[in-house]
Parts: sequence; C-alpha cells; structure tokens
Amino acid sequence: MLSPRESIRKCACGPVAAFDLLRYLDPAISSDPMPVDQYNTELEGLCRRYFPLLPPFGINGLLLVAGINRLFRKHALPYRAAWAVSGAHLWERVEELLSRDIPVILAVGPNFPGVWLNRRLVFYIRTADGRFIKSAATRGHYVTATGIDADWVRISSWGRQYYINRHEYEQYVKKYSNYLFSNLVYIKAL
Repeated sequence: MLSPRESIRKCACGPVAAFDLLRYLDPAISSDPMPVDQYNTELEGLCRRYFPLLPPFGINGLLLVAGINRLFRKHALPYRAAWAVSGAHLWERVEELLSRDIPVILAVGPNFPGVWLNRRLVFYIRTADGRFIKSAATRGHYVTATGIDADWVRISSWGRQYYINRHEYEQYVKKYSNYLFSNLVYIKAL
C-alpha cells in the first residue's frame, strides 16, 4: 500500500478490501484503475467516515460490516453485509458469493487466544508451470478472494495476487485462531 499515512499502510487492509468491493459492485463507480493519489484520498475519507482504524490492530469484522452496510445504503446498492458464517460452511459461502460475481472479503484472523504467538498463514504464488511457491505469510489480515477450487483460493492482498491452501487455512484457524476472527463478509442481495 502506497498511502502516505502510516496507519493506512499498516492496518487498513479491511477498508481497502471494502473499497475495492464497493468499486466492483457499484456501476456508478468505475472499477477501472484509479490513480494512486485519488485512491489514497478516497480511502482516507472512507476510513474517517466509515471504517475507524485502531492501530496497530486495524478494524474488526463487525465494524467492517457496519461500514460496508452504510456504504451500501449511501450508494443505494441492493445488498446487505453480515459478518461470519459457520466454519463448516465457509468454503460453500465463498463458492456461492463468487458464483454470484461478488468478490469475498476473507479474514485471516489474529492468533487467539495465544496472542503472543507469531503463527502465520502462508501465501503462495503460482508459477507458469502450475507449481505453488511460498511467497509471504500473515495473520490478522483481510484479503479478497477472487477464485476457488478444491485445494486453493486465489486472493488479492494489497493489490497483489496470491493463493492460500484451503487445508492450511482450516488448520491455521483450528490451531492458532478461531472462526469468530477468521471468517468472511457475507453479502446478501435484498
């Protein structure tokens, strides 16, 4: 993230995902690439009005959903957002939303209850020959899911494409986080 504001660079992954979702769903807002300065200015305004950041933690799922719903009302979009689905149905909901052409805001929650742990979920890049190579790792982070298959979820994180392994995500949630924090923003049509 190229924002001049440190709080946005470090902990605005949720608002970035929400802004990108809004730009995708609202036909009145162009989803064409936006100049970085304009994107940063609009994102800062959204953080002030809709997505209060609590550095160094960012924003929790409930506040993120509240801000998204306010934006849906403001832009007269026929959607309603909700936080969290049953962990047993998480991948079904991702598939459902993607089949409805709705990008999915997915959370890789913080380590909980062991907040002192530094356990992270691995992000992979896919090579030209189809192999997956470890590229990064994170915890306490929102991403946007844009594709899914039996083993992998294609995601966008800070504008870069990665993949997460579904089994590794489930293991991360069970061992180091929980489904209250590691979940998704579910979008319902009104």
